[in-house]
Amino acid sequence: MLQEQFHVVIASSWYPNKHQPFVGNFVQRQAMLIATKHQVTVIHTVSHPSQTEFKLEKKTTGNLTEFIVYHPRGKSAVKKYALQKRALKYALTEVLDADLLISHVILPKGIQFARLKKELNCPWVHLEHGSYFRKDYWKSLSYIQKTIIRRTVKRIDHLYAVSENLKQEILTHFPQKEIGILPNHIDTDLFKFAPKNPEKIKKFLHISTLEEATKNPKGLIDACQILFDKGILNFHVTIISDESTKKWKDYAIQHELDNQVSFDGPFDWEDLPRLYQQSDAFILNSNYETFSIVVAESWATGTPVLSTPVGIASKLPKDLGIQTKADDPESLAAAMEVIINEELTFDSTKIRTSSMKYSSERVLKQLETIISKHVG
Repeated sequence: MLQEQFHVVIASSWYPNKHQPFVGNFVQRQAMLIATKHQVTVIHTVSHPSQTEFKLEKKTTGNLTEFIVYHPRGKSAVKKYALQKRALKYALTEVLDADLLISHVILPKGIQFARLKKELNCPWVHLEHGSYFRKDYWKSLSYIQKTIIRRTVKRIDHLYAVSENLKQEILTHFPQKEIGILPNHIDTDLFKFAPKNPEKIKKFLHISTLEEATKNPKGLIDACQILFDKGILNFHVTIISDESTKKWKDYAIQHELDNQVSFDGPFDWEDLPRLYQQSDAFILNSNYETFSIVVAESWATGTPVLSTPVGIASKLPKDLGIQTKADDPESLAAAMEVIINEELTFDSTKIRTSSMKYSSERVLKQLETIISKHVG
């Protein structure tokens, strides 16, 4: 029996483009996943100071078509909105209808998603990844930002969060809204187990944007400093980022940690598995995460994580790694020392098994259920 194929339009506040080639890459990967079963069209608008005219770029790969509209950036909020609205019209000349709209990340484009819903006249599913629902972040939002969120949530037909933690945070602001959970996915065929060669130098891996307030790279380097000052030198931390590493590279050198800490990146997704496979543990030192794909990737390779209580590692089982305290270099240093001294052993097979709930196959089945449920 042939499965019915639908036309799904995807829009997102974050999506890879020529100015930011890595931002929102997980949204692009989900679009590719859905395109294995359905026709998928991505509509994304990008403003930039260097852009003086409207330019529509189209790329088609199999069932996936991506429309990216580059447009000038206005100075006032009114002008910015008008230019974004005009950019959307450029894309809609190519996209006339859809069976379902799936949007990602309300800020800053929630109002654009609502317009897409109106123009396409189809059901609207939204998947939220953003951190702005947490209490301290919400307080810092402007009146306009809060208005965008409130109006968008009110108009969404079906709302999903990437984790239970994020769902609960959204419910504190919208207690009457029905919210489902749909996790991000990883390619468990790409991120797979490989035996580790025991070495005297224990290897740690960290992958992030190095955004200071959220990812806390300073705390990670400070933990290395604590170990260094204790005379523990048989370890190395590799830090991978698709953003500038200069500030933190200079900080590490300033603390004479250039032999213990190195920086690299960016890497394509396909190049990351070997980095996990070569590491004794993955470090996530964030103050906040809504999901954390890197944790799922680490588990898929059978690699334990040293993580603060965030995202899918918020209640970290002891057989998957070591829970550390947020914003506490001493706590992270102690966990690293456990790995360095081989005080704990982990079952790589069990760790990998825990990641399978985030596999492409498992998440695609959930997506299929959502699409079938909401189309029509």
